[in-house]
Amino acid sequence: MTSIPIGAPVWSDALTSDLTADVPFYERLFGWASTDAGEGFGHYTTFSIPEDSGPDRPVAGIMPCPPGMEPSRIWNLQFRVADCDAATDRARRLGGTVVEEPQDVGDMLRFSMINDPNGVSFGLVEAKDPSSGFGAWGEPNSVSWVEYRYDGVPAEAMKFYVDLLGWNVKTPPWADASNPKPYAALSAAGSEREFGGCHAAEGWELSLPPQWNAMVAVDDVDRVCERAVDLGGSVAGEPMDVPGLRIAGIATPTGTIVGIQSARSWE
Repeated sequence: MTSIPIGAPVWSDALTSDLTADVPFYERLFGWASTDAGEGFGHYTTFSIPEDSGPDRPVAGIMPCPPGMEPSRIWNLQFRVADCDAATDRARRLGGTVVEEPQDVGDMLRFSMINDPNGVSFGLVEAKDPSSGFGAWGEPNSVSWVEYRYDGVPAEAMKFYVDLLGWNVKTPPWADASNPKPYAALSAAGSEREFGGCHAAEGWELSLPPQWNAMVAVDDVDRVCERAVDLGGSVAGEPMDVPGLRIAGIATPTGTIVGIQSARSWE
């Protein structure tokens, strides 16, 4: 596990209706290696950035959709907590809904699933094994940002997470000072490094419910969109420029959508 602050994103994964279609798609699109945990863990598959001189670095996960559940249409997000049980109780008191009570995954971690007051799903993870969580963040072919969409004032939507996870919420310097719903940039308590943001829905987004999205960094957004189509996927959101970035949305062969972004200059 990289140095992931308490409260920051610690993992992202998805449920798929066809593991045999989506796994090779991700491998070829992002250059990932995959490891199937086997039948005992529901064939949970971990994607990693391959390394020649050391262990592969995990970046995301995927597993077959259990009977009776709908496949993910977006990647699920989990945030790191020191005590999953205590954080789950706190989420309930703050107005969240506990969808899955705390449970252990072997000796690796303890997690729960929550819906925030707007109905948006996310997970809480207490990492017991140092290898649990992202092994890479913010570099090409790893998750580099998480984004929340909300039809309202972003800072108001983030108050639940501030109270639950101790986040810092700031208006970035590039935001329009006259905007009554300014962008909210997010960072963990005690950390100046921003890991995500919340924006006010507009245009076609107004017809969609609020949700979290994971963004994978790539070297060339347009080229990755073209490759996604060649591999049997599709472009869910055409490439566009936003302050400091070029972004797009791609869909796997089974329809799961993930965002991609390319910084104009990597730090």
